[in-house]
Amino acid sequence: MIDRYRAAEAMLDANLAPLVLNESIHPHWFNDRDFWYRRQRPDGGEYVLVTGERAGPAFDHAAVAAAMGAATDAPVDPWSLAVEEITGDGVVILTAGNHRWRFAESVVTDLGAIEAPQPDVLLSPDKSHGLIARDHDLYLVGERGERRLTDDGQSDFAWGKYPDAGLLAVVRQRSGLRFPPFGWSWSPDGAFVVGGRLDERHIEPYPFLESVPQDGGFRPKAYHIRQPLTGEPNPIFSASGIEVATGRRIPFDLPAELSSEILSIEPIAWAAGNRRLFFAAALHGAREARLMEVDVTSGAVRTLIAERVEGFINLGSELYAQPNIRILGGGGEAIWYSQRTGFGHLYRYDLESGALVHALTSGDWVVRDILKVDEAGGRIFFTASGREGGDPYLRRVYRVDLDGSDLTLLTPEEADHMLNGAPTAMIALLLGAATPPAMLSPDSRLLIDTYSTVSSPSVSVLRSAEDGAIVRTLETADASALLATGWRPPEPFVAKAADGMTDLYGVLYRPHGQSDDPAPVIDAIYGGPQMTVTPRNFPAARRPVGAYGRSAFASLGFAVITVDGRGTPLRSKAFHDAGHRAFADTCVDDHAAVLRQLCDRDLTLDRNRIGIYGHSFGGYTSARAILRYPDIFKVAVSSAGIYNLHAIYRSITTITEAPDYGEGLGVKPDHRAVPRNFQALDNNLLAGNLRGKLMLVYGDMDENAFPAITLQFCDALNRANRSYDLLYLPNRMHALTAEPYLVRRMWDYFVEHLMGEEPPLNYSIGGGAAQADHRTDA
Repeated sequence: MIDRYRAAEAMLDANLAPLVLNESIHPHWFNDRDFWYRRQRPDGGEYVLVTGERAGPAFDHAAVAAAMGAATDAPVDPWSLAVEEITGDGVVILTAGNHRWRFAESVVTDLGAIEAPQPDVLLSPDKSHGLIARDHDLYLVGERGERRLTDDGQSDFAWGKYPDAGLLAVVRQRSGLRFPPFGWSWSPDGAFVVGGRLDERHIEPYPFLESVPQDGGFRPKAYHIRQPLTGEPNPIFSASGIEVATGRRIPFDLPAELSSEILSIEPIAWAAGNRRLFFAAALHGAREARLMEVDVTSGAVRTLIAERVEGFINLGSELYAQPNIRILGGGGEAIWYSQRTGFGHLYRYDLESGALVHALTSGDWVVRDILKVDEAGGRIFFTASGREGGDPYLRRVYRVDLDGSDLTLLTPEEADHMLNGAPTAMIALLLGAATPPAMLSPDSRLLIDTYSTVSSPSVSVLRSAEDGAIVRTLETADASALLATGWRPPEPFVAKAADGMTDLYGVLYRPHGQSDDPAPVIDAIYGGPQMTVTPRNFPAARRPVGAYGRSAFASLGFAVITVDGRGTPLRSKAFHDAGHRAFADTCVDDHAAVLRQLCDRDLTLDRNRIGIYGHSFGGYTSARAILRYPDIFKVAVSSAGIYNLHAIYRSITTITEAPDYGEGLGVKPDHRAVPRNFQALDNNLLAGNLRGKLMLVYGDMDENAFPAITLQFCDALNRANRSYDLLYLPNRMHALTAEPYLVRRMWDYFVEHLMGEEPPLNYSIGGGAAQADHRTDA
């Protein structure tokens, strides 16, 4: 067994991630159609320049390294150069030794020291000055000194403060993590800053207990944050603009229903000489999606588009992505995203009248992300899925004219074409998600496309943006190091949902090794309405999001499945809305149905040995599964779960229906009240159903899934006289799935209770040659 553990360790996501070279291209465009990028090598990287008909080394790497070595008086590896900029005339800007350097015509020039990063400064567009938040107020800082812009900030009603509801309040208190003023931005000309502040004073503090203090002391520490729970009042947002030259503050006249739902304004565009700002909002209380306009000189706010929406309110195909909304014609028109026909599509609106001009796309398929609007060329580029048949999640790139004509498929290969939209500002802060590079050339004539499947490595090509014709192949990913480890790609499958009609598209990781007996099966579940987790491309097949460690479990001898059931996004609105009122129950039903079908048609899978695991939303669904289907699921590991909806943060209602306390009440009448529409979704009420083995895992500093919710679930299991296991991880926040100790304990749990074998005693991931203790009882 210890050999299987060692093999599984080699298959951990973090160990597999770097084993494929050149899976994507990060272009740096200059001129209309020219760009450069870094090509990976086993011993470093080299820089490639693509101009016109030529593609090759961007410069003589050996010559640059030699010149840099002479300038810095230190040896420089030609394949380890850190390049910041390349121009078509042979100029290379590099960084080395904390300095920036310019190489041109064999001469190296020192451009000076690299400025230290200022994580709390929001720089102006010309970078001459910046905005900071300090002591509850805003300040303008720069070479001319410092100027105070506000003077009435106070505790829990501060200017530019990151909200306690933003899921990073505890970590900020503990570590001093700094951000630029939250929710603030500059007008493109630098004349105004716009943003707001949140009034959190009325919110009852919520405690987190650090039982193992980081400073080595023994007295537990309490951290209190202003985080409203379900049914409690939200923080109140007030917005303003500040004229930088004069310091004049202009309050924005936001509607009351907006102030009680949003945490910030994220500009979509500016117009009218950078005096009109456009933003979008999903109002879950009002059941509306809105496009709003602000006159930053007067503070007047106008609703341009308001669409009534039942079920999930989506401004784009996924919750975490920026809205699929763009402003045209200097503010006269907009591209609007709507699921009004049952599928997510793009619509063109006249903003003066608020009238629909025409649909840009239509059909039983889904627009995923707007890549670029080429107003001069009169067309828009976007990704979409489901139009070409087959797997409805595979993305392809299209263009369509702004009059709705000439819809053209640019990427015909049956694969996932991995062009991504930008994340929201909140997600960029919370998850560290970066804005992807532009894959269309500045003149909109060329497209860089990277595509793959779960079993075929990525290919990156340069295409014509007119007809999709391939101009040249840029890179073919090198997966030789990955395949040398014995890694196996998952196998796609199609099965029916619990309704017996809807096709679900999942993958199966076959167990490694040979056995005449059917393999135990593990379901890696997430099931949240905000994202999907089944891999559709080669990188995701080994670097999953939301369902971790699948290849490692396969190496241990388990068959592992992942499937996105109804209630998850990226299909029809009806598919997504199936989880709006039922939350995850529809998805759990689908997982049970899929497992029955797979075991019926594949005798290598053991229907009597099925387990399940999940993290975060998957913690809820995995626990829900073993409680609702004890005849199917025999073992579950649930980490960082939200086991009920009434004791979690109020913003959970952005991914489910609003709480109903009866008699029209959406705010709880007392602290013990449970919304009647959430009662049936409470795992605590199902505690008595537990028949199999359940391990719960939590970190005590987790703001995404409160530790108290796990402990309240434990209390329900205790009262139901059910045996379970509890793993407590001190000083851990939400992102704990790569924790070696947790990984090993999960392996042990499934090996012992599902596989029926004895795990190595205290195996140490990364522990070197010994790796496990000797058992003294054998």
